[in-house]
Amino acid sequence: MDLFFDSLLSFDLSVFQWIQSIQNGFLDAFMVGVTTLGNAGAIFIVLGFVLLFTKKYRKAGLAVLVALTVMLLCSDLFLKEFFARPRPFNLFESDPEKYAVWGTEYVFPELVYKPSSYSFPSGHTASAFAAATALLWHSRKWGIPTMIFAAIMGFSRIYVQVHYCTDVFGGIIAGAICGLIAVLIVKFLFPVVDKGLDKLFAKLRKSNK
Repeated sequence: MDLFFDSLLSFDLSVFQWIQSIQNGFLDAFMVGVTTLGNAGAIFIVLGFVLLFTKKYRKAGLAVLVALTVMLLCSDLFLKEFFARPRPFNLFESDPEKYAVWGTEYVFPELVYKPSSYSFPSGHTASAFAAATALLWHSRKWGIPTMIFAAIMGFSRIYVQVHYCTDVFGGIIAGAICGLIAVLIVKFLFPVVDKGLDKLFAKLRKSNK
């Protein structure tokens, strides 16, 4: 088992080395911008509420918000604590034996602040793929571009080196599962929410007359 995890760690290092070979000013700025948009899942929360308040895409918006909630409970509150994997920049201090597997000095690029949470799975990636999976289920028009953005988001987390590549793979899987769970929940939840919002908007229209 140790050999397997050492192989994964070696793979993660090779990805970081490749990232370092393609880094430039434009990519640095672009990837930092993308990864910042995913902080606290903000861009997907906004997207969810925007869609929720449109009749045509209300179900898709609700699915996005439920997916993000499920992801928060499963990934951030359970999986990260369960695996307790140190971030790349904390590996030497947390587990010198694992760090020795790399056989070379690792230098964090300091493109973004250092998160204090554990590394696996990537929360940004899990949020992005949870939202994208739920959205794609209900609307290809919104789901496909969101899925593409989610993939870029995942790559940005590796690029700025706050996550290993395998963290992002884990985030993709966790996010997709949370998105599908949200789809099932929304089947039961949507009629109540839809009716409630219709009543709310009807009252608002009356009060504005």
